[in-house]
Amino acid sequence: MLDLALKDLKEHKVRTILTALGIFIAITAIVSLGSISAGVNELVTSATGTIGSDTIFVMKTFDFSEMSGPPTAWQIEDIEAEDVEAIRSISGVERVVPIIARQFGGFFEVDAIDMNDVDIFGGVDLEFKEGMWPDNDDEGAALGYLVANMLDVVVGDYITLNEKEVEVLGIFEEGSGAYDLVVLIPYDYGDEIYETEGGATQIMIEPQDVSMVQEIKQTIEDEHDDLDAMTMEDALSMMEEVTGTLNIMTLGIGFVASIVAAIGIIITMYTSVLERRRQLGIMKAVGALRRTILVQILQEGLLISVLSSLVAVGVSFFFVDMLNNVLLGGSNLAVITPLLAVGAVSYGIILTVFSSLYPAWIAVKTDPIKAIREG
Repeated sequence: MLDLALKDLKEHKVRTILTALGIFIAITAIVSLGSISAGVNELVTSATGTIGSDTIFVMKTFDFSEMSGPPTAWQIEDIEAEDVEAIRSISGVERVVPIIARQFGGFFEVDAIDMNDVDIFGGVDLEFKEGMWPDNDDEGAALGYLVANMLDVVVGDYITLNEKEVEVLGIFEEGSGAYDLVVLIPYDYGDEIYETEGGATQIMIEPQDVSMVQEIKQTIEDEHDDLDAMTMEDALSMMEEVTGTLNIMTLGIGFVASIVAAIGIIITMYTSVLERRRQLGIMKAVGALRRTILVQILQEGLLISVLSSLVAVGVSFFFVDMLNNVLLGGSNLAVITPLLAVGAVSYGIILTVFSSLYPAWIAVKTDPIKAIREG
């Protein structure tokens, strides 16, 4: 049966290639787009894993519907200095860390923070490719690996932040997670550059005790109508919504590609059955069982799907590498995980089997006498 399947695929090269091409396109689209979702999920996991579960985040209240332009152009309004001080005085608050955040270069972000508080972001154990952390009285910055790579700078060079020249004092090692995408500067220096007058884009709060998290959150929202306070649980839920939306978009595009591939498989396999009616009729006339005919047709589809899916996954590694290095400036944002690769190959096989069922059923129903007579 396997020999017959291979022989038929070789004899009808154009049909075989068309079927394989449909599967290849669908699986390549799924893996390439899915790699972005997988990379974003890993980035979110690494970023949130370094922050304590009792941390509270405070930002100005904002409405997505009122924001215009691409997301990279959005800037949440800063919290006033008096609000920062008011939060410091709330009962149960152990530490308040104001952060000034600004978009930079499209993909990146500038964060101004007290250098004594970088541990709240899990930055204590970070390793540097070159240079070191700036001190609070330094007028310099520590750059993520991808930022430095995109700007093509080394320690001692200067970057421009809000029309001011800032010296590069350190560059993090590659693979530092979310730190690959940021520029870190001392809070006072950032306050001077962006003229925030002691304010902050975001405030991170550590309570004296984890049991006081909800109480502090409620106090902030009650006393400050224009501020939103989120616990780590709230932040994770919001991030899951964002990544969930990205996953749905990926599945949607993959589904459309799958429909196109399925139609191509049905047409080419149905054509194969029509071309081989006489052969199928002879097989049934000499005693071939229905399941034998069914297995032969499905076997052809499986041979094509396995080979096409494996080639598609291999080619996807090339596309993902090009996406990371050409479009994303050397990042590792897109990642093909083992689960994604295995899932894509399995999906290609299942898609082909289901799409081959109708042509296989037509083959099984072939009348041997009529097929031999009419050919």
